[in-house]
Amino acid sequence: MTCLIIDDNPLARLALRNMLADVEDLQLIGECDSAVQAFNFLQKTPADLLLLDVEMPGMNGLEFLKSLEHQPMTILITSKTEYAVDGFELQVVDYIVKPVALPRLLKSVQRAKERHEPQQPAQVHELSTNHLFARVNGQLLRIDFAEILFVQALGDYIVFQTADKKHPVHLTMKAVEERLPTDQFVRVHRSYIVSVDKISNMEQNSLQIGKHVVPVSESLKAELMRRMNVI
Repeated sequence: MTCLIIDDNPLARLALRNMLADVEDLQLIGECDSAVQAFNFLQKTPADLLLLDVEMPGMNGLEFLKSLEHQPMTILITSKTEYAVDGFELQVVDYIVKPVALPRLLKSVQRAKERHEPQQPAQVHELSTNHLFARVNGQLLRIDFAEILFVQALGDYIVFQTADKKHPVHLTMKAVEERLPTDQFVRVHRSYIVSVDKISNMEQNSLQIGKHVVPVSESLKAELMRRMNVI
């Protein structure tokens, strides 16, 4: 995994460089002292992970992220906590408040590594046509298809929603979609797959499933209507 440090403080860059020197499977490919320099760098040399200072002259770290068409994984590093909400709205990997401690930095880098590594399909084991087993809290949990109301994507996790429980699993929506029976489930939104039999009503671009309201993407609406057997 490649990494780029972006900070206008040379001592801060040196500290990060020294802390990352012995981290396995992490290659430091450069350092930049401004957002503009980093922008130009990334045009020529893509990076998997950014260690990004928020408070920089000219363009700050958050403005820089918003300027990128393709945003790498990012760990924000700042002396203030007030940017945390904005940072996580940009789906950053983590948010570290200065001074940076080595254990805290390593924890954030490990989180980035886990996100960077491809998901293993073996995390979900399809053992029959009416259920699957998913890894939940370190154990294999049986989830019956008949009990699933919908599946929702939440960051790096998907959640199997049943009538009375939520089961979070570290997987991608694509991996789950490939395992669910297509005659029972349909993708209605980039973040939702629903059980067709559990839909109680539909109004404009939303579905009612039990006590839950699920959004429907315009691009997926036609297939949903077909599957709902609308007359």
